Amino acid sequence: MVDQKLISGIFNDFLALYLGKKQIGIRPLCEKYENHPMLMGLLSNMDEAAKIPVPKVMKEAYDLYKEYRGRELEDEECEQFVDRTYEIYEKWDKNKWCGRIIAELACLIDSDATERRKLAREVEKEMEEAMRQSEEKDAA
Repeated sequence: MVDQKLISGIFNDFLALYLGKKQIGIRPLCEKYENHPMLMGLLSNMDEAAKIPVPKVMKEAYDLYKEYRGRELEDEECEQFVDRTYEIYEKWDKNKWCGRIIAELACLIDSDATERRKLAREVEKEMEEAMRQSEEKDAA
């Protein structure tokens, strides 16, 4: 599962670096988070980031992510998420930096959902096996 504290830490540390509130370099940040794709996304396209209010965009994107993370999303909710990410992207004139951040957050949500579905299948398989063994034991 996606480590929510890790993602929060990445956002907080990047914002502190961006605003100059924390004396940490890019390399130590990359080492701390082991080049996590979310961090790499935040560090990418900095020329584009300079064109928009980064803290505000980060807040909007992260708030949307928090709303949808860790949930079983039905098709309709997935469509709503995609629509809302596109609204943010359009709001900031299809800025490449903003687009990358939104794409990385969408990947986190998708990765988490994929892992939850995999775990559910494994649990279902184990339960079926336990039922089969119980039926075999009762028949013997």
